[in-house]
Amino acid sequence: MSNDNKTSKRIFCVDFLRGLDIFYLVVIHYAFLAPGVFKVWPLKSTAAKVFWLHSVTAFAAPGQVPTGFGLLDFTQALFIFVTGVSASLAFRKFLSPDGQVDLRAFWKRLAQRTLMLWAFGSLIRGVLTFKLFTGTAAAPNFVFYSDTLHTIAVAYCAASVGMLMGRRWLRLAVALGLISAAAVIMACCGDYSQHGNAARLFEEFVYGKLGGHAKDFCYLLTTLTWAGMGILASLAGDVVKGVLAPWTKVKALCAAGVACLVVGWVLSIWIPPIRYIYTVSFVFLTQGGALLLLAALYALTDIANVRRGTGLLILFGQCSLVSWMLINYFGQSLTVAAERLVMGVPELIGTKDYQPLFVGIARMALLITLVWMWRRFRRV
Repeated sequence: MSNDNKTSKRIFCVDFLRGLDIFYLVVIHYAFLAPGVFKVWPLKSTAAKVFWLHSVTAFAAPGQVPTGFGLLDFTQALFIFVTGVSASLAFRKFLSPDGQVDLRAFWKRLAQRTLMLWAFGSLIRGVLTFKLFTGTAAAPNFVFYSDTLHTIAVAYCAASVGMLMGRRWLRLAVALGLISAAAVIMACCGDYSQHGNAARLFEEFVYGKLGGHAKDFCYLLTTLTWAGMGILASLAGDVVKGVLAPWTKVKALCAAGVACLVVGWVLSIWIPPIRYIYTVSFVFLTQGGALLLLAALYALTDIANVRRGTGLLILFGQCSLVSWMLINYFGQSLTVAAERLVMGVPELIGTKDYQPLFVGIARMALLITLVWMWRRFRRV
């Protein structure tokens, strides 16, 4: 990697893609698609609800076919993808003009970021209660490894360390090896039912020794998959930041995306796409979609330079962590404040049926205001 790449301009589409993802997760979902709000929409179709919410029937009963995954499922996998891409772009900060890596600065930065993500994820899950598990007595959660930020930390750490390998073919082999290892274990040591899959069985065994229980969303075995996804996504970061011609980059990303989709579709014939345990078909389908989305945004924002009206998404793309903490750690406070703002709406419109929707909109407005204020005063 040359020094020219190190000092070149920031890739706009990566911030835009991150902002698009986090804006949907923390703003749109809670304002319009949260369960309390979604019920007021006139959607009677189960398929429509599954698409907008998540794969509520992903674990099918014996003899039934799972419905697949929805948009909410894709957004989490997309964030893992963006994390891997960002790790590749950030790696150039540690390169000297002659291409040598400043290992001391690299490991210091990696440790700081990983520990920060892990600490914030543990805060969200209630680690300050000083209990090993939180949740109900029937299904407690392992607080030290049970949040989306923990997932992001794994992907970021793996993608960053993978950059030290240098050779791209080696990183690709390691990524596919990790994903394949998890897939083989799941295929050989269980099925894809809710309580019979290998990831769930493994967590039941480990957590059982600690006095707890597993839940549908599994973390231990899927660590292999998340690490592989992070490294795989870092290769996409190499493409967008590489020396290829702009439209050649778009073609390369599209080719990789189509290849991943084809592999995912073929594998889904035998293996259902399930986000809770990150089956191999789910991984390739979501990564294929993420690659195509990155290619489209790169062509639109970095080649065609179409950026008008993207300020709000860029705001959330550059403040993704504080947005996530506001909605997950301070979410109840936001909800109470939003309820106070719109508490008189039922009297104005004559019905309480749409009150959850107005609360969601007020919550969205408060969140946007707080994130904007945080970025503004951080720069002062």
